[in-house]
Amino acid sequence: LDKPVILAGGLTSANVAQAIAQVRPYAVDVSGGVEKSKGIKDREKILAFMSAVQGT
Repeated sequence: LDKPVILAGGLTSANVAQAIAQVRPYAVDVSGGVEKSKGIKDREKILAFMSAVQGT
């Protein structure tokens, strides 16, 4: 692609590394993938997500 892509939708710590490898986005966006319940973020899920992103 000629333009930067922001990857979003359904991303979790379990799938973000593969998604980044396939799409090679400029950035990723996460919301529900790091929540313990609707609207409530979970610290451990955030840390796991960031670890997965940084490992790519």
